[in-house]
Order: sequence, then C-alpha cells, then structure tokens
Amino acid sequence: MDRKQHIAIFTTASLPWLTGTAVNPLFRAAYLAKDGKRRVTLVIPWLSLNDQILVYPTNITFTSPKEQETYVRRWLEERTGFTSTFDIRFYPGKFAIDKRSILPVGDISEIIPDEEADIAVLEEPEHLTWFHHGKRWKTKFCLVVGIVHTNYLEYVKREKNGRLKAFVLKYLNSWVVDIYCHKVIRLSAATQDYPNSIICNVHGVNPKFLEIGWRKMEQQHNGNRVFTEGCLLHWEDGLE
Repeated sequence: MDRKQHIAIFTTASLPWLTGTAVNPLFRAAYLAKDGKRRVTLVIPWLSLNDQILVYPTNITFTSPKEQETYVRRWLEERTGFTSTFDIRFYPGKFAIDKRSILPVGDISEIIPDEEADIAVLEEPEHLTWFHHGKRWKTKFCLVVGIVHTNYLEYVKREKNGRLKAFVLKYLNSWVVDIYCHKVIRLSAATQDYPNSIICNVHGVNPKFLEIGWRKMEQQHNGNRVFTEGCLLHWEDGLE
C-alpha cells in the first residue's frame, strides 16, 4: 500500500471573501499537506461573474477557476512563507442573497473520485448538505468529519417568524449531520449542539503568533519591557 492517505476538505466559501470558512480551511489544507505524508485537496465554490460581484470585495472578479486558484495560492504563500503542495478543486456554487451564503449546486462529492475517497472534512456540514441529493457521504468516504463553524439558529431567529424557523432548522440540521457525518466537531459552545459531538478549536495557532511569543519571551529574559503599552484582553461571544 504505497498510496498516500487522501484528505478532501470541502468548504462553503473562498477568498477573496475573507470569512472564516474561506480562511481557516485554507490554512488547514496548507499545514496538513506541509510534511508530505498525505495528499490533501481543498474543494471550494466557483461562482458566476454576477455572484462574484455580489460576494467578493473591491471589485475583484475572476474569469476562470485557474485565475482564482492563483490568487488564493499567492495570498496563502504571503502569509505562511512556504509554497503549498495541496490540490485545489472547484464545485459549482450559487450565492443565495436571502441567506447571505453560498450553496452547492449538484452532488459536490463527485469532485473526488471514488478511489481517492478516504477522508472528507466538511466545513459547515449542515450548510453543505441541506440540499445534497447524491451518494451518501458516509457511503462514499471511509471517514467524514464535520466541523461546525456557525450557529445558524441564531441567524434565522432574526428573521420574520424566526423562532418557528429556528425550531424546524434545528431538527433539519441534526438530521443531515447525523446522516452524513461519522464525527462532529464544534468550534465553540456557541454553536448548535449535536448528539455525540465534541467541542474543540481545531484551527490551531498560526506559527507567526508563536514566533511573536518567543521573541517577547527573549526580550523579557534580557530584562526589557515586553509590552510597552500594557496588555489588552479581548474575548468574543460571536456566532462564528
């Protein structure tokens, strides 16, 4: 068995939209692939030009997936300092204005051939599977891990008849996540609770932050004042 294990990361957004589900899975793919011990593929949405204009900032648009891939890789390399070796593939997506979200079009699991379907990581599993109508993810892949980023229940509560919608959505989310995922990881306790899920911040820490810490510690050992303007503590009770 010389074939490397393959990890496919499916997510609901892509740069240049600087949202959590665009940025964090991108770093995840880069660092999982860095040591060369496994194959990694990041699967991201491709939008029509009209949808790109609605979603992407500062009039940034792309005429082809290859052009967008080049943009994504350049942005990543500028922030990691190394050239990433993972693959990038695109699935057709549609921006839903009422939901302010990108929804998959068709069976996006087909992006990965059956012979490469080892592990799937679904970033926002409920979001990716609300309208899924292909082969079951747990049938196609040996292991499916869902990573829950967003509390969609809190979003829909803000809409008209929001409490009723949230009640229905809670059971819909639980149903699709149970059907399609072997394991569910919630990034925080602020997200919807799922049976047998765990809470764990699997994003890790960017090495650049650790480098700053090591430099500050060295300054402290040398007798220098480390924080010249004090220290700011910030905590966020957000939805994502």
